[in-house]
Amino acid sequence: MGGKNLRVRRFFSRGDGRLVLFPLDHGVSCGPVQGIAQMETVLHYGIASGADGFVLHKGMMAYLERIPGRLPGVFMHLSASTQIGPSFHRKVLVGSVEEALRRGADGVSVHVNLGDEAEPEMLMDLGRVGEACAQWNMPLLVMIYVRGAHAPKPVTDESVEHAARVAAELGADIIKIPAPQEIEALERIARSVPVPVVMAGGTKEPDERAFLRRIHMGLEAGLAGVAVGRNVFQHPCPDRFLAAIVGLVHEGRRVEEVWDT
Repeated sequence: MGGKNLRVRRFFSRGDGRLVLFPLDHGVSCGPVQGIAQMETVLHYGIASGADGFVLHKGMMAYLERIPGRLPGVFMHLSASTQIGPSFHRKVLVGSVEEALRRGADGVSVHVNLGDEAEPEMLMDLGRVGEACAQWNMPLLVMIYVRGAHAPKPVTDESVEHAARVAAELGADIIKIPAPQEIEALERIARSVPVPVVMAGGTKEPDERAFLRRIHMGLEAGLAGVAVGRNVFQHPCPDRFLAAIVGLVHEGRRVEEVWDT
C-alpha cells in the first residue's frame, strides 16, 4: 500500500467508504464570519460530533496542536481569494504540497471555478498541484464549481457533471461538487468517475429537514458523503446538527431519526 492510500484511509477511517468533511476555510474568503470567530471551539465540537476530516488554511492548523487525543484527517487548503478584492472567483495558490507535508497535513485541497475569466490559470494550478501530489503521495481534494462571467445562469446539471469530470480527469482523489437539481445527475456523476464524490453543503439553508433530505438523496444516488461548512457552524446547535449529519452518512439513519425537532 502506497503512502497516498494510507493518508486517504485517515479520512475514511470508519471503513464504510463514506465521508463527512467539515470545511473551515471561509476565514480567508469571507473573514471572521458568524460561527468561526473562535476557531478552536469549532474544531473541538467538530471532533466530538464525528467529522472525518477538516479543510483548513495553513495558519489555523496550529490550533490542532493544542487538542489532545486522536484527530480527524486534515486537508490543507491551497486556494485563496477574498470578497474585498476585485476577482472573488479567481482562486490563486497560497501554499504547496511540500509545505502541507511539513505542516503535518494529510492531504491538500484546491478550488477551481469553471466559467471564470481565470479558468485557464486555475486549471494550470490544479495540474501543477496534481503533479506534486503524485510525486509526494499526497491525497488531493478538488472543490470544483461552475461560477463566473462565462458560467451558465442558472447553473445547469450538465455543467456540474462536466465539472466533476474535469476534476476526475485531472487527478482528484476526492471531488467536492455543488448539488445538482436532479437526482439522475447525481447518479450519473457517481457512476462516471473513479474516485469518491462528496456534495457541498452550499449557502445557509433555513429549512433543516430539507437540507438533511438533500444529503440523504445524495447518499442514495451513490455519493460518498458531504462537505458541510456554513450549515453547521452557523447553526444554533452546530454540534448537534453535525452529529445528525454524521448519523445520516455513517449510520444509515433516516432524517426523522437524526433530527426530530
